[in-house]
Amino acid sequence: MTLGVFYSDKYAVEETFQLLKIPWEWYESGKKYDVVIAYKRDLPDFYGHLIDLTETDYFHEIASLLNKGKNHLHQPQCEILLDQLRQKIKKFDILVEILPNPWNHPFMVALTHDVDLISVRERRWLSVGNAALRCMLQGTFQTGIRIILAKFQICSDPWEKFTEWMEMEQNLGIRSTFFFLPASNKPGLFAPSVRSGFYSLEDTPIPTLIKDGWEVGVHGIDNWTSKEKGLEEITFFKKMGLRKIGNRVHWLMFGDSSWKFLDQAGYYYDSSFGYNNDIGFRAGTLQVYRPAGSKHLLELPLHIQDIALFGKSCWELSDNQWIHETCLNLSPNKADTNIDELIGYAKKFGGVITVLWHYDSITPPKDYGFFYCNLIQKLKDTNSWISTAHNIVTWFLNRRYLMIDCTSEEKRMIISIKGDFYAENYPLYCLRVHLDPEQIDNVNTDFLRGSDYIDIKLSKETILVHLK
Repeated sequence: MTLGVFYSDKYAVEETFQLLKIPWEWYESGKKYDVVIAYKRDLPDFYGHLIDLTETDYFHEIASLLNKGKNHLHQPQCEILLDQLRQKIKKFDILVEILPNPWNHPFMVALTHDVDLISVRERRWLSVGNAALRCMLQGTFQTGIRIILAKFQICSDPWEKFTEWMEMEQNLGIRSTFFFLPASNKPGLFAPSVRSGFYSLEDTPIPTLIKDGWEVGVHGIDNWTSKEKGLEEITFFKKMGLRKIGNRVHWLMFGDSSWKFLDQAGYYYDSSFGYNNDIGFRAGTLQVYRPAGSKHLLELPLHIQDIALFGKSCWELSDNQWIHETCLNLSPNKADTNIDELIGYAKKFGGVITVLWHYDSITPPKDYGFFYCNLIQKLKDTNSWISTAHNIVTWFLNRRYLMIDCTSEEKRMIISIKGDFYAENYPLYCLRVHLDPEQIDNVNTDFLRGSDYIDIKLSKETILVHLK
């Protein structure tokens, strides 16, 4: 099938077709196409199969969601729009696409942790006293006393949890990403003092985490405000020999130029585009994407975080003032229900669910560790690919470079794939051919029949689909 596109916004079109990975090209006057996507007013003399953007401008709506976002969006609106476009294209010919999920996995999960504190000793008395009081009010009086004693260094520190985190995830058979604050006792520009962290990077087990397969990234303080701050905050991590370093801004602070600054400073990806007080799809998508104006940086959108689920309030910047926003404050059962809704969308559309579980969420008084383990087991039961943020981003980046070429002969489709579709330790890609599976005689590699499509294991440069 030849698909031509006539549209003025180059970024919007190219990014749309990175999400919907199908063959397409820019429209050339006089060339024959099976279908063209354009505004009818822009091609008044075209009389072939036209998907008129006058009714729904898919490119504009998707680009707007990816770059501006939307508050309290509980559906992956980009995927819904993409599916509407997919269904329209399918009316004119057989559609071939590379899915946003690996072969034999319905979707992916990026597990991440923001490290805001690592011990009782480093924290100020106000936060230590508040934590101890909360423990006592919850009925765990001894734990509250232990927190106070740990501040005086009289007993072991109940907030030193790296060993427990590593053992817990190792037992679950997974690895995750830890984002560390690049500076101590620094709230950052435009932020209240309560935003400060007080640990030193030299006191963290970063080398051990890296050696044992975990990923380490930057929990940015001011790197979202300028290229210079971005370079400053990534320095320590580069000195440790890390490359392709990811970022999540502390408190998810972000501005219109933040992606550009992070890109210029050399970050591999960002994962700050999400909600502090809700779960869902701020960017409208389950996929990793390239923000407008970025040359290399990709965005791994954030979907679920523990504070949004169980917290009562969080800090948000509104009209240049800091306010406390109400979080969901859910019971574990209700949180499960809300998460199940997101998982349902991931099963339907593929892509990645990004989970943020703070380092201190398995410490008292929060103690969200039990829920975290149950969540991971729930996700494992779906047969999703669970990995670090870096691995998920790299999988999507490699997919961006894949190209499909499809030709037809009598009773045979020849699908050629250009690009590196095989990488060690990464799951293979999945090719979907939208046609009646009853028409298929055989394929020269592994494939599965669906309701109105077949899924093919992308293990060869040339896929031969033999028809009956």
